[in-house]
Amino acid sequence: MKPAVQSPGADISRFRFSSDDILANHVPHSKASPRLFRYNRRVERLRREVRQLRLAYPSLTIDPDWAWVLIEDFRLPDGWQPSRTAVLIKPPLSYPDAAPDGFYLGARLRKQSGGTWKAPGHYFDRYKNPYASLGYYWYCLEDPDGSWDPQRDSLLTFVEAIRTYLGTGD
Repeated sequence: MKPAVQSPGADISRFRFSSDDILANHVPHSKASPRLFRYNRRVERLRREVRQLRLAYPSLTIDPDWAWVLIEDFRLPDGWQPSRTAVLIKPPLSYPDAAPDGFYLGARLRKQSGGTWKAPGHYFDRYKNPYASLGYYWYCLEDPDGSWDPQRDSLLTFVEAIRTYLGTGD
């Protein structure tokens, strides 16, 4: 189930060509240049990282406007029901300078705790969730210390952080 999302904005889509490229050689002194440069840098970075993620997740889907990345068959750590779910990541418009501040998981997940199955903590059906009607719940995974480093971190490290957090956090 793929989410329906809005395009990144009218100013950016106005400069889109059929090849999906943005005006990379846009005049540096133009008023539009800084925003387009950030968007182009974001898209190029996401393209590279999506290619790498597809090695582990061949069914990975990316929004045509680069608003989200969907891993449809994400294996959950032990102690979760069901054992696989969809993971939806929305890289912020300032990516890679800023980390995603959370992600979306398929609804109705349960985590084993003290011999019983219960809804995990930090798992919200309505808070920060435009995808609730599509069957996704928001799972909060923020970077409160500001340790995200765009030179070191990527969607790959974020996906690994998701796996680690789901295996240990609550």
